Amino acid sequence: MKHEIKENPHPINVLSLVGICSGCIVMGLVFTMVNASIPVIQQALAVPLHLMQWMMMAFGIINCALLVTSGRLADMFGRKKVYLFGLSSSGLGMLLGGFSQGGVGLIVSMSLAGLGNAILLPVSQAMLVSEFPETLKSRAIALWATAIAYAMALGPIVGGVISKEWGWRWIFWSMIPFFIISFFLIALFSKESKNTVDPPIGDYWGMTFLGVGLTAFVLLTTEFNRFSRLTNGILFLLTMGAFIALWRNSRRFPYPILLPELVRKRVFIAASIASACLIFYIWATFFLLPIYLQNVRYLSPLSSGLIMLAITVPVIILSPIVGRRYHPHKAWIFSLIGFIFLLISSILQGGFGETSSVVFIVITTLFFGMGYGLIYGPTATAAI
Repeated sequence: MKHEIKENPHPINVLSLVGICSGCIVMGLVFTMVNASIPVIQQALAVPLHLMQWMMMAFGIINCALLVTSGRLADMFGRKKVYLFGLSSSGLGMLLGGFSQGGVGLIVSMSLAGLGNAILLPVSQAMLVSEFPETLKSRAIALWATAIAYAMALGPIVGGVISKEWGWRWIFWSMIPFFIISFFLIALFSKESKNTVDPPIGDYWGMTFLGVGLTAFVLLTTEFNRFSRLTNGILFLLTMGAFIALWRNSRRFPYPILLPELVRKRVFIAASIASACLIFYIWATFFLLPIYLQNVRYLSPLSSGLIMLAITVPVIILSPIVGRRYHPHKAWIFSLIGFIFLLISSILQGGFGETSSVVFIVITTLFFGMGYGLIYGPTATAAI
């Protein structure tokens, strides 16, 4: 009779896992806590709304432009070293954010956080894969994903409590202990690893074209009414030129940031477009909903955070259910149902006003949360 031998992680591996997860927890907290606190920060510093918008867009642009490249740099120079740099960047961003006196300081703060986030997300996964044996990889990654999911879910309400009890500056400062814990645990207990298979070559031109194209596109779509026709025309040409250059670079460079063979895959493109639409909706809702709840409905930050749980909690509940019932060839079914929920939520949000009941708002956000939970996992898995 054969007995299954269960392999338990070494204590050092466990401490390394705690360190990696501690850093990644803040990735979820930064996005949800800061977004949920935008009305409080705006009122306290008298910052124009478009600068608050750029605070989050700077975070997103830098994150998107460097996400793939940071993973490649970690493969080349060492994942542990690069991860510690990412922690330092995010920690410094949170420190500066708490001391900010205006919009510029907040934009610099979230830019540093965006750089850190672009490093922590891909490098943490690579570290987990190299840190644990094959039999424990799935458990480690599951714990990593769970930690981020719960952080995102709790972020709005935690942010509401902190801003109410201690003030908005502690929204930023409260995350610094996680960075410190993560830094020392990884420095002491994580092992260094590199990619020894592929040549140490980075697509720096691709990274530049992507960053320029994204920045020009966001400027064009968000500030077009503030710019002259000439400026908008230049931004349009810069956007098109940067993305054309990115595509041409991918055809010539041996290890490009944009892989042409992926672009040609129908399933990958469909899943990526669905993910892009979902993320567009997530960013728009997480930015605008707290402003509506606190500036139009005059709810407290804590009440606003409680309502936003209607978005994040369904994601936690649905993700494991969808994961058990999901099959790759049925990804489109889950995505279709999810987008129907998002459409319903959008239609209902069109009815928001100064006197909309909290029950109506919660039902609307629940539709969003259910759509989010149905789309995210299947589209990401299908693309992978």
